[in-house]
Amino acid sequence: MLHISSKRKSFNFLAKACRFSKPFTIKLLSIVKTLYDTVTFLDKVYIVNKRHTQPIAENKRIILLSLLLFFALLLTAYHFYNKSNTQAEHIQYNARFSSDDLCSKNQGEAALSPMQNQQLPIELTHTVVQSHPRLLVKSKPTWRLEGNFKTHFEKLLEKSKSGNLESKYIIAQNLKYCLFSPKNDDQLNTKLEQLTQFSDASISIDTALNQFSYCKGLSDDETKAYYAYLEDAARNGFVPAQETFANIHAEFFMKSQNITTENRALYIATRDKFKKQRLEFLQHASQHGSEKAIMALSNLYYTQQQSDEHSFAKSYALNKLIMEITDNDDIYNRYSFYEQKQYLNMSEEEIEYADAMVEQWLQIIKTNGTLYPSNK
Repeated sequence: MLHISSKRKSFNFLAKACRFSKPFTIKLLSIVKTLYDTVTFLDKVYIVNKRHTQPIAENKRIILLSLLLFFALLLTAYHFYNKSNTQAEHIQYNARFSSDDLCSKNQGEAALSPMQNQQLPIELTHTVVQSHPRLLVKSKPTWRLEGNFKTHFEKLLEKSKSGNLESKYIIAQNLKYCLFSPKNDDQLNTKLEQLTQFSDASISIDTALNQFSYCKGLSDDETKAYYAYLEDAARNGFVPAQETFANIHAEFFMKSQNITTENRALYIATRDKFKKQRLEFLQHASQHGSEKAIMALSNLYYTQQQSDEHSFAKSYALNKLIMEITDNDDIYNRYSFYEQKQYLNMSEEEIEYADAMVEQWLQIIKTNGTLYPSNK
């Protein structure tokens, strides 16, 4: 007996898959369907009236089954032949596109600043990293060093004084890491006593001991200076330093600089200045392809930490921008979910604003030609 239900499911799936195939495939599929229906009918007759069915009916059934198998094999062969031709054409098209794209860059695109880039006509829509070989994937420097950081500090300072932005970034990240580390044995013992009260005390204690060993020898004034090095590197266009501001909240910055609410006017002015500076750095990093900066900007707009009349549309646009440039499936799926969720609450004007922003920023990223994945 034929397994009718399972085969019908397979046939329905095949029909859906071939809905947009070429006419030849559709005609061939209709023939297979006719044969399938005939075999199904004979199979039912054979089961119901098995004793009285003439031998010729059984022979026809076998012949039709053979024809069905033959046409299925023919359809499979045609599918793979057509797929290989399509892939070859796609490769040739990408090669021509890459060549033309590279020529356009050599004609002067790379010389434009981010502010000038914003005035460029938009030509890029719904593209991914693989379609843009000009997007150079860049990794951030490894800032964690071997042994005690103090032994590397003087050498890094010498490089930073000569204008080496990577050295300033490494210094800033290390000083920031050591900012709240115990500075002497008494502070270490106090911290260890506090950690023993937690359920995961063993892990926390190991972390505290490793941090103390790594940061030993640094003073409060030295670690507090992390922001000066980070700001200097970011202001001079070092993208890894700029995207680091994604992890610095206003409250953390104020605490690290020992600015309290006792002088409320100073507190508010300093905090607002920091927020403005953080926004500028994250925007610049985003337009140079920093996934982490784009994610941070989207969150700032969505949560109204950075608010204006287009905050919701900007958050939506940045989610779409991530989907356009990322090569990470998990990130794409996550931000696709965010984008679809926001879309339900978007007005037509907000969607138009967001689409224009996506196209504009994609063009800027394409012109700058770099991509900083969030996991590198």
